[in-house]
Amino acid sequence: MRFLVIQHSEKEHAGAFRSLFARDGHQLVTCNAPEQIDTVDLNGIDGLWVLGGPMQVWQTDELPWLAREIEVIRHAVIDRKMPYFGICLGHQLLASVLGGKVSQAAESEIGFLHVDKTGSPELLSGVSGRFPCFQWHSAEISQLPEGAEILAASGRCGIQAMQWGSTASSVQFHAEMDAHTLRDWYDIEGCEEILRQEIGHDAVDRVFDDLASLDTELGNLQASLYSNWMSRLLS
Repeated sequence: MRFLVIQHSEKEHAGAFRSLFARDGHQLVTCNAPEQIDTVDLNGIDGLWVLGGPMQVWQTDELPWLAREIEVIRHAVIDRKMPYFGICLGHQLLASVLGGKVSQAAESEIGFLHVDKTGSPELLSGVSGRFPCFQWHSAEISQLPEGAEILAASGRCGIQAMQWGSTASSVQFHAEMDAHTLRDWYDIEGCEEILRQEIGHDAVDRVFDDLASLDTELGNLQASLYSNWMSRLLS
């Protein structure tokens, strides 16, 4: 199967999920926005993944290419009923496309934090009721789209994971994060400095240490999200 992945930086890729797709023989077709968003072609694509980025949903006037990306998501999710998975910005863009609202968060979430499942959602089957994940966002879904279901929440953010119908799922947290991905993020200009400002001057060692200590739980989260999303697609 072929899956289109829209990413907003060469360094902010699908991370740990890439090896899971490759293991099962699936092809990932990467679209780097904004450079390639105008030429996106959904023909021959079996599912759409939209990843995170530093821009905000409401910046379409400043970033005209973002309006095009929103149209691509709308066409995929609403018109084609294409299987969709969103991470961080991709989570917020899905909500906006479906008629929900995204706003500046009262408090940012950055670093490794815990999220609580809401009930027993199928997407998070196999994941513990309270699980760790990597966060980096200053905006959040402030109004759930009609017909959507909250799958997970945290004290600072009430919509950490969402399901809409049988085809579209998304998470606010960076489920793709592994050591290789984090090292790539540190190559992005300003990334390390922001982390130091937000979680302390020892951020580099601390974040990598946290990542290493959580390796088993994060791996289980990634494997569960992938297999649960894929099983719904294949059913």
